[in-house]
Amino acid sequence: MTESSSARRQLTRRGFLRTAGVAAGVAGLAGVASMATADGWLAPASAEAAPEEHVARTYHQSHCGGMCSLACTVRDGRMVKVQPNGVGNPDFQTICLKGISEVAHIYGKGRVQTPLKRVGERGSGQFEPISWDEALDEVAELIKTTQDAYGRDSIMVLATAEADFGFLAPMLGAQTGGFDGIDVGTGNGLDPAMGFGAGYAMCAPEARDWQRSKLVLTVGSNYCESSLPNVFTFFDAKEAGAHMVTVDPHYSTTASKSDEWIPIEPGTDAALFLGMISHIIDNDLADEDFMAQHSTMPFLVDAETGLLIRDHEEIAPVDEAAEAEPETPEQNPYFVIDPVTGNPVHHTQCDTPAISGTTQVRGRNAVTVWDVLVEGQKPYTVDWAAEITGIPAERIASLAEEYAEGPSSLALGWGGNDKMTNADIAGHAAAVLVAITGNVGKPGAGVGVYVGQSYNSYAPALGAWALPEDWAAAASEVSIYDMPYRENNCHAAIFCGDIVAQHLANMNVTCDWADTLDFIVTMDPYFTEGAKWSDYILPCTSRFEYDEPFGNVKAGYSQIVIQEKIIDPLFEARTDLWIQRELASRLGLKAGIPESSVDRCNAILSTSTEPWVSELTVEKISENGAVWPVPDREVIREVVPDQVFPTPTGRMELYYDGMVPFDQQLPQWEPCTEIADESLRAQFPLQLTNTRTRFRIHNQFYDSDWLQLMYEPLVMLNPADMASRGLETGDVVRVFNDRGEFKVHAAANNAIRPGSVRIYEAATADYTVAGNLQNVTNNTMIERGYDLMCGPVIPFSDTLVEIEKA
Repeated sequence: MTESSSARRQLTRRGFLRTAGVAAGVAGLAGVASMATADGWLAPASAEAAPEEHVARTYHQSHCGGMCSLACTVRDGRMVKVQPNGVGNPDFQTICLKGISEVAHIYGKGRVQTPLKRVGERGSGQFEPISWDEALDEVAELIKTTQDAYGRDSIMVLATAEADFGFLAPMLGAQTGGFDGIDVGTGNGLDPAMGFGAGYAMCAPEARDWQRSKLVLTVGSNYCESSLPNVFTFFDAKEAGAHMVTVDPHYSTTASKSDEWIPIEPGTDAALFLGMISHIIDNDLADEDFMAQHSTMPFLVDAETGLLIRDHEEIAPVDEAAEAEPETPEQNPYFVIDPVTGNPVHHTQCDTPAISGTTQVRGRNAVTVWDVLVEGQKPYTVDWAAEITGIPAERIASLAEEYAEGPSSLALGWGGNDKMTNADIAGHAAAVLVAITGNVGKPGAGVGVYVGQSYNSYAPALGAWALPEDWAAAASEVSIYDMPYRENNCHAAIFCGDIVAQHLANMNVTCDWADTLDFIVTMDPYFTEGAKWSDYILPCTSRFEYDEPFGNVKAGYSQIVIQEKIIDPLFEARTDLWIQRELASRLGLKAGIPESSVDRCNAILSTSTEPWVSELTVEKISENGAVWPVPDREVIREVVPDQVFPTPTGRMELYYDGMVPFDQQLPQWEPCTEIADESLRAQFPLQLTNTRTRFRIHNQFYDSDWLQLMYEPLVMLNPADMASRGLETGDVVRVFNDRGEFKVHAAANNAIRPGSVRIYEAATADYTVAGNLQNVTNNTMIERGYDLMCGPVIPFSDTLVEIEKA
């Protein structure tokens, strides 16, 4: 048994007893209800009569991408068992800890029983129960008053993935928070080249494709923990002979199951990729045919301005206030060199142009993107990369050679390096690495985030309920992460889910901003950390409760799944649709909300652009076991098998004109802003990473009693770092920097890299010893981030701290 696992067993019981009373101090939470006690729903069934029992089906979390279809046993009106549905995708008949825990979770102490109204200061967690009519009347009146004073866009509505509040923002004409700064770090650099994913690196084929790879290189992803229901694909690939290599600063679960673990300095993934690119170039391992035919490496660059040369300048609109529609490559082509004549021609006139060469275009000296890359890569030798990353130069070289041989898959993630200020450079470098080796568009070759089954397998297109023409969300003046710092017209917020404590770094600043808002409403089944800053909390139903036979329909992992009613709404919880309908009625807008969830579900299906989907009904799917498989799902989903990319040119677009002001038109190394700051590191010497875990989905499930018995928040350090600070496993420690602090138990763990510490994400104040993990996280937004596809990433793990015994 490792020290950390031993500590978990010692600490969990103590933590469970401590946190068991957290919610009980708030009237209207399930902790004070008899249903949550041993003589309530957990009591033995009466022997006087045979219990009524039936099975109904629903899908679990859409957030983790699996949307596992679950069969739930209901006995005497109570859900008593959750298991895999057994219908649908034969490769997806597992269930994880989180799904099993729902048997107790939905009845747990964290449930909000009744609408609550704040009576203490914001953040104090002091509320009193009120009726639904009182809550909705008062919230509706606040909405009217605020919008009358400041305009319709003075309200912000922000919903997490699990919420079903899609009508609320367009109904109110509210802002929606713009970019959220989460899970976009790597994608910001990768996706412009690939044309997929809108900034989330969702451009990979499904993970079953790994069986056809020679090398699966995992960098910045903990697949075996983040994708539990689909983890069989990892082991199938390993059994099929793929070489599974994981690069991670820590000895992660995925690293432990791989053929090889390569430790790396945190925040240096870009340096690894740049070193590999140089070795491939220097040793003539590049796939020139792929680059010539399927990438923009042959495109010509103005040697003076650094911009790609096109047929003509973009035409400015007559109205200076209007934005010009960008011209397509057909309307305004790029220039390449004809390999036969050596002359510059439009790229549309030459399918296989020269990737190297110089010429003149309209009197301007021009050079190919490839030649610019080759020249720019000269400083990034494998020896340089070894010094930056801590990986031996010979291993970087051999890894580059193996990757170039292919077919290779490059599996990236939304944790790790994705949460660093230089993540976009790593994503851009990954795109270049793929392009120069041709490791895309063929069996066993791909790049992107493979975690999240619905993203990476075939998810059919669903339609939508038609909204009234005058219903539309307002443009967001600034993104949610900038609202505490930049002037904006947001005077009130409706948060559907825990936004305050999960989506923003440097929580002390976040809470100061929250205090400036006229009102905050939180809608959630559970009492979260962020709910403490609310004026009203409205209890929603979980995925297992509904007031109609069907709740919603989603496109899942190569299948369509539906939510059947498992049990009636618990306590005084109401469905998301009911809450929106009631608010709309009070605001005179009810006509835009569907009267029936069944009607809404069938509209979602019937308006699909895919004929086979549009012929379905929710009743028909229910008769098929609540799952409808995608046709031909046994065929592994590939990405760009014709090697035509969904970019404007149809090629991998590797040269980013918009980044010329930042010298990032091709990836150039930059260290992280905080963890590479030597002067700051002298004061706060430990890099803090908050990673994902099988026990949580972000901030969800912290209040699950069953999971608390297995894990409570715990900061893990290398034994050497523990010893140098006089710490022992089980000690309560203070984790701090100049932004704030929190207190939590510590444990020694040999899997943690010296100089770094690890904690699982979303450790909130009700479950730590004191304080919130977000009190210390880095909220720096780099300047170029605002010119990236999805705006800057919040660099949660580009954070330095010091730790001492509390």
